[in-house]
Amino acid sequence: MTCSPAMRRVFRGAELVIDDALRRGDLVVDGGRIVGVELIGGAASAAPDHGLEVVDVGGCVISPGFIDLQCNGAVGVDITSDPDGIVAVARALPRFGVTSFLPTVVTSPAANRRAAIDALVALRGASYQAGADPIGLHLEGPMISRQHLGAHAPEHVVALDAAELDQWATSDAVRLVTLAPELPGAVAAIERLSRAGIAVSGGHTAMTPTELAAAKGAGLSYATHLFNAMAPFSHRAPGPIGAVLADDAVVAGLICDGIHVDPVAVRMAWRALGPSRVSLVSDAVGALGSPFGRSRLGHLEVIHDADGVRTLDGVLAGSALALDQAVRNLMEFTGCELAEALACVTSTPADLLGLDDRGRLSVGSRADLTILDRNGELVATVIGGVTAWQR
Repeated sequence: MTCSPAMRRVFRGAELVIDDALRRGDLVVDGGRIVGVELIGGAASAAPDHGLEVVDVGGCVISPGFIDLQCNGAVGVDITSDPDGIVAVARALPRFGVTSFLPTVVTSPAANRRAAIDALVALRGASYQAGADPIGLHLEGPMISRQHLGAHAPEHVVALDAAELDQWATSDAVRLVTLAPELPGAVAAIERLSRAGIAVSGGHTAMTPTELAAAKGAGLSYATHLFNAMAPFSHRAPGPIGAVLADDAVVAGLICDGIHVDPVAVRMAWRALGPSRVSLVSDAVGALGSPFGRSRLGHLEVIHDADGVRTLDGVLAGSALALDQAVRNLMEFTGCELAEALACVTSTPADLLGLDDRGRLSVGSRADLTILDRNGELVATVIGGVTAWQR
């Protein structure tokens, strides 16, 4: 089903993900954009079908392209230590259904963050063959709790000063920042970043429900990898887990590999949050798409084997989770429908970042499509109307 980028074409005979449900219909693409959606049994918005190249996708499901909000690397590349490797990661991600992603930089020296910003800015306007779109950086740290480091380096944990916050806010390269809201100066940092249109997340944290409420008032809207690298839940001290699950608005990132979070805990979170408040993330490191062995995450050497990706001391350090596998895992762990699981990698992350040109199959949106069978197995990934990967 390889598509020619020069022709106006219709994807015919698929089930389309529309409003978190599957609707049979045709999708018309032209110039890298969706120009028509015609539903069988009821029109959405249709474009004339004369002069179209027909792409037969009968029996398939067409989803908006997957969006990964937390990707530290892939195919041997660690973005924190090698931000020029963003292009290699972008080229690898379509094989996992990903069409847009946030290259993620973990807690590290300020020079690493500056280098990542420079690398992403340099990519603006550049073209590289069939790659996922690196829409902005996710800076995970350095303002995190020393009691909940996970695999982050304690020697690089620092408060954010005004100069660096201003650099992030004016860079047009930073889209998401993870910090611990309970730390001194965190609320002011959230306010500054939010005013600049940057999403802010609570993560690597021991925040209480009261501290979450204050952070929300300043603009926080997300929780980074719920359950992981945060204070545990107790019925007398609910901490960040209880605060997020009891909230009515904060979106929670979830690493759904069955290693970071037990399937029972995934099911509990799903029942509390649902598809509009769960964002599945890979938290992938260079091990994604690579054989078992050793690689890096920032300053650390990590080992990838059947038990996941861990430091030499056995601490979980990201994952080798493919985002399409996360979708299938969520269905298995919770019993949810495919369309509901797909919302967690499409419309929900798009809404969190305020993206109106992707995340939904609607006229005017980018023709970023992830095509699957009814079991959630990948068939093809289309970026800007061009096939980037095909089974």
